[in-house]
Amino acid sequence: MSMEPINFDEAKQSQLPAAELLINLGWQYLSCKQALALRGDDDSRVILGDVLRRSLMRINSYEHAGQTHKFKEGDIARVVSELESIRVEGVIDTSRAVTDIIMPKLGGSTIEVFHDGKHENKSLRYFDFDNLANNEFHVTVEYRVVGREAIRADIVCFVNGIPLVHIENKKSSVGYKKAIAQLLRYQKPDHAPKLFIYEQLLLAMDGENAVYGTAGTPEEFYSSWREKNVSKEQLHETLRSIIAKPIDKDVYTQLLRDLNGATYGVEQLLVRSIMPQDETIYGMLRPERVLDIVKNFVFYDGAYKKVARYQQYFAIERMLERIKQTEPTEHGSRHKGGIVWHTQGSGKSLTMVMFVRALIEQPHIVNPRVLMVTDRVDLDKQIKKTFENAGLKKKVKQMTSGDELLEHIKSKDTSVLTTLIHKFESAGKKRTDFVDTDDNIYVLIDEAHRSQGGDANMEMLRVIPNACVIAFTGTPLLRKDKSRSKFGEFIDKYTIDDALADHVVLPLIYEGRYVALDQNAPQIDRLADRVSEDLSAQNKYKLQRRVENRTLAEVPSKLEEVCADIEDHYMHNFKNTGLKGQIVAPSKYAAVVMQRWFERRHKLQTALIISDDNNEISEEDLKKQEVADYLSEIKAKYAGLKTYEDMTIDDFKNNPEGVELLIVVDKLLTGFDAPRNTVLYLAKKLVDHNLLQAIARVNRLFNNPHYPKTSGFIIDYSENAKSIQEAMDLFGNFDETDVKGTLIDIDDKVEELAQKYAAVLDVFNGVEKDSHSYIEHLRDEPTRKIYKDKFNQLLNVYEECKALRGFAEKVNDDEIQRYRRDIKKFAELKRNADLMHGEEVDLKQYEREISRILDQYVTASQAEVLTDQIEVTNREELDAAIEELGSVASKAEAIAAQTKRRITERKQDDEVLYGKFSERIAEILQAMHEKKMADIEALKQLREIEKEVDQKKDDETPDVVQSHPGAGVLYRNLRELLPVETEEQYQQIILELANVVQRSATVDWWRNYEIKRQMRSNVDDYVYDEIKLAQGIELENEQIEQIVEKVIALAENNHSDYGV
Repeated sequence: MSMEPINFDEAKQSQLPAAELLINLGWQYLSCKQALALRGDDDSRVILGDVLRRSLMRINSYEHAGQTHKFKEGDIARVVSELESIRVEGVIDTSRAVTDIIMPKLGGSTIEVFHDGKHENKSLRYFDFDNLANNEFHVTVEYRVVGREAIRADIVCFVNGIPLVHIENKKSSVGYKKAIAQLLRYQKPDHAPKLFIYEQLLLAMDGENAVYGTAGTPEEFYSSWREKNVSKEQLHETLRSIIAKPIDKDVYTQLLRDLNGATYGVEQLLVRSIMPQDETIYGMLRPERVLDIVKNFVFYDGAYKKVARYQQYFAIERMLERIKQTEPTEHGSRHKGGIVWHTQGSGKSLTMVMFVRALIEQPHIVNPRVLMVTDRVDLDKQIKKTFENAGLKKKVKQMTSGDELLEHIKSKDTSVLTTLIHKFESAGKKRTDFVDTDDNIYVLIDEAHRSQGGDANMEMLRVIPNACVIAFTGTPLLRKDKSRSKFGEFIDKYTIDDALADHVVLPLIYEGRYVALDQNAPQIDRLADRVSEDLSAQNKYKLQRRVENRTLAEVPSKLEEVCADIEDHYMHNFKNTGLKGQIVAPSKYAAVVMQRWFERRHKLQTALIISDDNNEISEEDLKKQEVADYLSEIKAKYAGLKTYEDMTIDDFKNNPEGVELLIVVDKLLTGFDAPRNTVLYLAKKLVDHNLLQAIARVNRLFNNPHYPKTSGFIIDYSENAKSIQEAMDLFGNFDETDVKGTLIDIDDKVEELAQKYAAVLDVFNGVEKDSHSYIEHLRDEPTRKIYKDKFNQLLNVYEECKALRGFAEKVNDDEIQRYRRDIKKFAELKRNADLMHGEEVDLKQYEREISRILDQYVTASQAEVLTDQIEVTNREELDAAIEELGSVASKAEAIAAQTKRRITERKQDDEVLYGKFSERIAEILQAMHEKKMADIEALKQLREIEKEVDQKKDDETPDVVQSHPGAGVLYRNLRELLPVETEEQYQQIILELANVVQRSATVDWWRNYEIKRQMRSNVDDYVYDEIKLAQGIELENEQIEQIVEKVIALAENNHSDYGV
């Protein structure tokens, strides 16, 4: 049996299968000759004029005086001519103008008609979006267009004669990226840009791959399409049935001829394997899907034309489906909302814009009111700008105050209102009893994991209780979040694993580093005890935790070593590449210390971005004063901090030779989009949302002309690896049941709140209702403990209730005000009781004193690499590294145990030396267990002790003694037996004793009884004659015997030290 030849020709492998599938999806094939004829035999024209004219006549009519009228053919011909003759003045700008004409958004096209002596403008539709069959769908191949140079498009799809889709095909051995390059080349002025001012979707494919973009899309932003609402098996079954439909023989023959003979003699394959390009064509280019995408999902964002990624498309589809559902409320009903979880870098802001565009077009929703809610000023500005750029059929207004927000809600303003969440809190204070029960309000909350709780959110839901709320987040709401049940179920999710698979974000490479701290522990402990001697044991523990978590992280010597390592790393990897980075400092003071270090070095351009406290600074708080002084220097140079920040950020983002490293603490860790940002230096411990938000700053795609950006890098000095692993596990593959399982019954929670409130009041049963009596009642320690426990329970439940969607409806204004007022009083009472009984102490002054001690007595070593470079999303690599790091403590324990066993075996050889080693091991293990020493530092020190034990190293033995064979062991172990007056005298005696032993020793002497007897006699003579008689040191006979026996025993156990 012979095998059919396998086709790796471009036309056979990709172009022909694509054309076949399009025809079977409902696109009518036009031969090259037909397509040219429909352009008036002029291949410099790109619109099928005849098709467009008849389509516009067919789908358009207008009403006047109760009658339906058709437009005049001459008017339609003029409109078509105007559309065809548009001059190209930049592909994107001209494309925007064309889109405004042919799409039913802002603007659109009109025709002036004359009736009853009056001229009127009537809208003109280029596509019938309501009746698919009323449109004409054509496809052709090898579509020749003449511009400055002639091009030949592999496949073009037309709707009503307007070219909307362009496909370039390559064989797999050449690759789809060559097809992208061809699309980009064709758009240039010296080719045929006119075709691209009408086309909305551009696809590049090679059979095994297919990606899409639109006019102006750079290569790295071409995206893959995936169907989300159907399984792969179902999709392939559908495609097999479509492919199996025979194409009309004459049509197929003509198609083969048009492919320039490359497919001569080929027969249509009715059964074949499904290729990735088939999935994309079916997903995007079914006639009904094309019209949906070009209407709602192609848009402009500033100077860029964009098309939705598949996850945005399906998220919006699901949102539109969700809001069709309703649920009852205390004030009627509302459209259901939910959570849209799309990972960082996946375009959440644009998803919101496209949703609002689609929402406005929904036939069952009339003039919806939209509120865009964020929690940051810069994000609020960015959202407003994004919405304005999108060309909505609505104005966009940014609310500047709670009063303005309330006024616009009261007036039922149908503009898109953008606001900060906290403005609802101020609006709530002035709303009196005003409630807007309109169910045609849609609230979109950005970064919902940050802005979901608190009084402001509760006030929002009280003002507009029937609003549909859709929460967007890049990091899902965790079980432990107090507002976990506020928004309900997921509407759609797109994880970081999905984004990596789609190549819309870059891999993250992690490298752990460590800066060891050398502490003068005795001095530090002595001084710290003096500082904190008046504190209770509990407050001493609190102070210790604060010092461990904050103060040690900002010891200047450690910060300088971190800076030196950052400088070295950046200089060797990113200097002069146009790629930049961020340093996350542990505090504002640390950030200033680091910035000043870089300023002194003059090797890197760094800039500091931190917020101004604007608080009064005490004279004792030198660190806060350092921060204030630095900010004052900035203010003196610029019109203000805001001006400085704006200029610095713009320079960082847009100037390849400008600021290279931004030093931050909390600012610019979320929502800061700077694609050239490539490396994140973490000198701060971060967790959960904050950690994922921070590391996502460096995984954005960036087309760097000088040096390709292939990954984002995390250089970690704060042992964040375990937290990164947990975050990636959580946010990479999140289980929807984790949110479903957190839903809470509101009635039960409101009842629980009432019970907790009553429990606090019960503590004061029978007590006079004044503050003095309450405080006196809490003098009793058991009562005080019960009160604090019950108050904490009340506070926790109250915080949970504030975050629940229905809480504002279930509890009236008076009750909420009572809870707020009394909880505030309860908290004040708790503080008074704590202070009165010394249970709550202001530890800031103590912390400042400890900080000064640590700055003086702690030094840092050069940074060391803890881990090899690990791809964060490679779970196996990351887990192995975490296991390695996680086993540091167990390794330290194992080395300690092995070393202690050796010490036990050898202790009789040198009791003092090995006793010191035992003490040091015990101290290190205790410090590690109490978290006073990092596991890695404990391991390092224990390994050093292990070596010292083997070498019998003792830094406390003088060099002159240590250098003499056999003297060291005598020096360490005879001090208590020799009551000498000076150290010099003691050293001299030890050296002479070692000489006596050395002179007496012969080969294998320790095994020879006679030699050992002679050695004992010689040592005895020296002790008696030289030490007692000659030097006059008082020694009893018993003491002399002890010294002699000790010397002989030590010499025998350490015989190798004497060289024989």
